[in-house]
Amino acid sequence: MRFAKAGLAALLLSASLLTAGCEDSEERAERHYQTGIELLEKGDVSRALVEFRNVFKLNPQHKDARLTYARTIKGNGHIAEAFGQYLRVVEQYPDTFEARIELAEMAISMLNWEEAERHGRRALELEPENLRARIVVNALDYAKAQRDSNPVAASQQADLARALVAEKPDSTIPRRILIDYLFNIGDLQAALPVLEDGLKLEPDSYDLHEAKLRILLRQDNQPALGDALRDMVERFPEDEKVQGFMISWFLTQDDHAGAEAFLRELANRPDADIARKITVLQFVRATRGDDAAREELERLINESDDPTRFIVIRASMDFDAGDTDKAITSLQTLTSTAAPSEALRDAKVVLARMLTGTDNVVGARAEVEEVLRDDPSHVEALKMRAAWMIEDDRTGDAIVDLRTALAQAPRDPMIMTLMAQAHERSGDRELAGERYALAVEVSNKAPAESLRYALHLVAQDRTDAARAVLDDALLQAPDNVLLLRTLAGLHVATKNWNETQRIIWKLKAIDTPDALQSATAIETGMMLEQERVDDTIAYLEGLVKEDEANLSTIVPLLQSQLRAGRQEEAVKLIDERLAKDPANPDLRFLRAGLHVLNNETDQAEAIYRGLLDQFPGEDKVLRTLNAFLVAQGRTDEAAALVDEQIAKNPKALNARLLKAERLERMHDFEGSIAIYEELYAENSNNMVVANNLASLISTHRDDDASLERAFAIARRLRGLELPPLQDTYGWIEYRRGNYQEAVENLEPAAEGLPRDPLVQYHLGMAYLAVNRTDEAKAQLERALEIGGEIPLPQMDHAREVLKDLADQ
Repeated sequence: MRFAKAGLAALLLSASLLTAGCEDSEERAERHYQTGIELLEKGDVSRALVEFRNVFKLNPQHKDARLTYARTIKGNGHIAEAFGQYLRVVEQYPDTFEARIELAEMAISMLNWEEAERHGRRALELEPENLRARIVVNALDYAKAQRDSNPVAASQQADLARALVAEKPDSTIPRRILIDYLFNIGDLQAALPVLEDGLKLEPDSYDLHEAKLRILLRQDNQPALGDALRDMVERFPEDEKVQGFMISWFLTQDDHAGAEAFLRELANRPDADIARKITVLQFVRATRGDDAAREELERLINESDDPTRFIVIRASMDFDAGDTDKAITSLQTLTSTAAPSEALRDAKVVLARMLTGTDNVVGARAEVEEVLRDDPSHVEALKMRAAWMIEDDRTGDAIVDLRTALAQAPRDPMIMTLMAQAHERSGDRELAGERYALAVEVSNKAPAESLRYALHLVAQDRTDAARAVLDDALLQAPDNVLLLRTLAGLHVATKNWNETQRIIWKLKAIDTPDALQSATAIETGMMLEQERVDDTIAYLEGLVKEDEANLSTIVPLLQSQLRAGRQEEAVKLIDERLAKDPANPDLRFLRAGLHVLNNETDQAEAIYRGLLDQFPGEDKVLRTLNAFLVAQGRTDEAAALVDEQIAKNPKALNARLLKAERLERMHDFEGSIAIYEELYAENSNNMVVANNLASLISTHRDDDASLERAFAIARRLRGLELPPLQDTYGWIEYRRGNYQEAVENLEPAAEGLPRDPLVQYHLGMAYLAVNRTDEAKAQLERALEIGGEIPLPQMDHAREVLKDLADQ
C-alpha cells in the first residue's frame, strides 16, 4: 500500500508539472507574438516573421499569430505560403471570417473555383452584409453562369458587378468580371475604359495588359496597339513573349526598320547575351539579304571580344553558298588558334559536319573525338558519334552515347530518332517504335519526326496508326506536301477514294509546283487503281497540252497509253517531245523502251549505249541494258559492259551490284563479298546490301568472327516478313545455335522462295537441329531436287546428312 500511495503522489506531482509546463509554453509563445508585433510596428518584417515561427513551435494553435503571419507574407507577395497558413487557421478555427475571405479571394485570382466556392460561400454565411464577401460570391455566380453557358445569369451578375464597382471602386474582382463580360459580348468600346481604370489600380497586372492587347487587336487599332505593346515592353523588360509581340507588330506594319531597331535595342542591353545579336543578324539576312548580313557579321567580328560564334556563322554562310574550301579553311584556322571554350567546341562540331558533307569522314570523326575529350557530355558531338556508331553496327555503344546526350537535352527529338534507329538496327522494332513516338511528342508533331514514325508503323503493317500520326502532324503543318502525299498513298492503298480526293483538292489549293505535281500523280494513280484508263489518258493529255515540258506528266501518260494498248500513240507522244528536245536523256530512255516493245532491238541498244557513254554507270540505264543483253543470251557482253562502266565510274551502285551478283553465280563468293563490303562501308543503311552481305558471309564462311560479323549486320532483319531477309536471319540464328528461332524464320522463307535450293537446305538443317527428322529429310531431298547438279558444298552436305539418316 505504501508503494501505491507513493505512486499516486508521484503521478499527481507529474500532472502538476505538465500543467505548469503547458502554461509556460503558452506564455512564452505569447511573448514571442508580442515581440513580433512590436517588430512589425518598427518595420523589421524579417525578424518579426522569425518570432511568429517561434510562436508556432510553442503553440501551433495561436490564432492571432497565424493570421498576422499569413497577412504579412501575403503582403510580401508569398501567395502560396499565405494560402497554406490561412488554410491552417480554417482547419483550427473554421468560422474565422478573415481566413475564409482571404482564401476565397486568392483562390479566385488563381482560378481555383473549387476552393473559392468552399471558402467564399462560407464567408458570406458568416457575414452576410460584408462587401468583400458579396464581391466574392458575385464572382462565383458569374463564373458558374459562364460555365453553364447561361447568358441571362451572366448579364445579371455583370450588372451586379457594375454596382459593386461603384460601391467599392478600388476592388479589382468586380471590375474584372465587367471587363470579361463586355469582351465576351463584343462590346469592346465599353470594355476598354473599364480596363483602363483597372490598369490604374493594377498597373503591373500582366493579364490586364494582355486583355487590353486583345481588345485593341479586335478593334484593329494598330497605333494604340503599338503604344500598348511599348508600354508592356517597358513594364516587363525580360518577357520574351511581349518582345515577340512587339516585333510581330512592326512586321504587320511593314516597318522592318522599326523591328530591326527594336531588336538592336534588345541586343545592346548590358545584360543581353550573344543570342540577341545573332537574332539581329538573322533578321537582317531575312529582310535585307546575304550581303547586308555579311556586313553585319564583319562588324560583329571586329567588335566582339570573342568572335568565335560569328566566325562560325560566316563560315556556314560560305559553305551554304558553295564555297566549301573557304568555309572549312576558316574554321580550321579558328579551331587551331582560338582558346578552348564552349563556343570553340561548338565550332568544331560545325566543322565536323562540313567535313562530312565533303566526304572527309575521317577528319570529321577526329574533330568530334577532340570535342568529346574536352567535354564528354557535348550533346551535338554525342549525336554525331552515335550516328556513326549506328552505321558501324555498334548500336550498344551508340545508345550509351545517346543516353548521355539525353540527360543534357531530354526533349531533343533528334536524340529520340537516333535511339529509334539504333534499336531498329538491333532488330528491336518495338523499342524503336516507342522512341519514334517520343520524337513525335517532343517535337510537337513536327513533319519530319511524324513522317519517320508513320513509315515505321507502315512497315509494321499498322496502317491505321500511321494515318492517325499523319493526320495529327497535318494539324500542325496543314500545307506540308510530303505529309499530304504520304497520307494519300495510304488512302489509295486502302481504296479510300473520298479521302484521297480531299487530299488532291488540298494540294491543288496549295498551288505550288511541288503540290500540283503531287496532286497530278495521286489523281493519276487513283484513276488507274479504279481501272479508269481512258479517263486517265484524257486527263493527262489535257495536262500535257497545258505544259508540254512536264516530264512528270508525260511518263504516266505514256504508261497509261501502253496499258490501254495504244502503242502507236505512245510512240507519237515521245517522238513529238524528242523533236523539240532531242538531247533530253529521259525522253531518249523512254524512246529506247518503246523500241524494245516493237522488237527494234538495234535502235534500243544504240540509245542505251549512247546514254551510258554520256552518263557512265547510270543505274537505271545500265540495269535495263544488262537485262536486255542477258535476255538475248549475250552474257559475256553483259559482263564486259558492267566492268567497263565500273572502270568509267567506280562509284556506280548498280554496276557494282550487278558484278557482285555475277560473281556469286560464278561461285566466286569471296569476290562477291568484297564488293558488298565496299558498298556496305559506303552506305550501311542499304537493306539489300546488308542482307546480301550477311547472307554470303554466313553461308560461305565458317569462322566465328565472320559469323558474329554477319549477325551484327543482320540483326536489323529480325521480324521483317520478306523471304530473303527471313532466310538470312534464320540461317545466322541456326549457325549461332538458336535453332527454334531459326525454324520460325526459315519456314516462311522456304515457303516464299520455293525454287531456291539453299533456302530449302537451310530449313532442312534447322528441322534436323530441333529433332523434326522426317521433315528434315523431306526438306533436304527437296533442296537436292531443286539444286540438281549445282556444285555447292551445301548440296554435298545435304547428301551426306541424308545418307547418315538412312543408315540410322
